Amino acid sequence: RGDTVRRYGYVYDAPGRRVEKHERDAEGKPYNRTTFLWDGMRLAQECRLGRSSSLYIYSDQGSHEPLARVDRAAPGEADEVLYYHTDVNGAPEEMTDGRGNIVWEAGYQVWGNLTHEKETRPVQQNLRFQGQYLDRETGLHYNLYRFYDPDIGKFISGDPIGLRGGLNLYQYAPNPLSWIDPLGLAVTPLNKEGFYVYGLYKPGATEPYYVGHTEQNPLKREGQHAGTGRLGDAELRVLKGEDGKLTYSQAKGYEQAYREKYKTKTGFPGNVIEPIDKSRTDSRGKSHYRNYRAAAKEIGIKPTKSRGCI
Repeated sequence: RGDTVRRYGYVYDAPGRRVEKHERDAEGKPYNRTTFLWDGMRLAQECRLGRSSSLYIYSDQGSHEPLARVDRAAPGEADEVLYYHTDVNGAPEEMTDGRGNIVWEAGYQVWGNLTHEKETRPVQQNLRFQGQYLDRETGLHYNLYRFYDPDIGKFISGDPIGLRGGLNLYQYAPNPLSWIDPLGLAVTPLNKEGFYVYGLYKPGATEPYYVGHTEQNPLKREGQHAGTGRLGDAELRVLKGEDGKLTYSQAKGYEQAYREKYKTKTGFPGNVIEPIDKSRTDSRGKSHYRNYRAAAKEIGIKPTKSRGCI
C-alpha cells in the first residue's frame, strides 16, 4: 500500500504442500512465521509461532468441507471450539462460538471473491472454496498445487497434469456452486470409489427429468440443485451406488445409460449435455464407454456408438 514494500517467503515439502509462510525484514531474515501441518493432502493445523494455533476438523472422511476449528490462544490456555456454517459448495459463510454467537461472517460473488467480511473479535478465518486458503498479503487462494485468483475465477498457472484435466488449463471448475477442485487438479481417478448416480423426480413421477452423478451426501447434493433452481419441488432419488462401491468411471457409464433410458436431455432443468463423449479415443474415454455399455445392458437398453455426443 502506498510506498510500503513487504516481502514474504513460502516453504514447501517434497509432495508440494506448503509448510510455512513468513514475512522478511529489510535484511531478508524471516519473522512472523506461520507453520502448517497436513493430514495427507488436507490442511490439519496452522501454528502462529509464539502466539496461537488452529486445528481444523472436517465434515467427513476425505472431505475438504470444514466443520469446526479448535483454537488455542497460547500454550497452556484452554481450547475454544468454533463452528463453520458453509454455503452449498462448502465455502464458509459464518463461524460461531459455543454459544451460537457469530464471530465471523462473509459473502461471496460466484467465483469466490468477497462481497463483505466481518468479525466481531479477532478470529481471522482464511478458508475459502474447499481446499483453498486465503493469502491476505496477495489476495490469492493457495490451492495446494496452484494458486487461484477469485477476481478472475481462474488459476494463475496451468494445470500440472496438463490436458488430462481438460482443455482449459486455467479453469477452476465448470460451475463453482456444484463443482470443487480441492487439490488444484481437475482429473478424478477412474477407479476411485464412493460415487452414486441419482435422478431428480417431480412429485408423483415414476421417471426422473434429470440424471447426474456425485460422491457427495445425497441431501447436500439435493440442496445444491435447490440453490441453482434445478430442483424446484422435486426430490433426489439414488439410482445406483447405494453400497458406496461405484467407481467414478462406472458412475459416468451408468449416468449416460440412465440419461438415455429416461430421455432427460431436454435442456434446463433437465440434462443439458451428455455425461460422456463416445467419440473419445483416450484411455479415460474408452473406460467410460466400456462402463456405459455394461450399464446399458444391465438396465435393458441398447448401447449406441457415435462420432460425437448423442
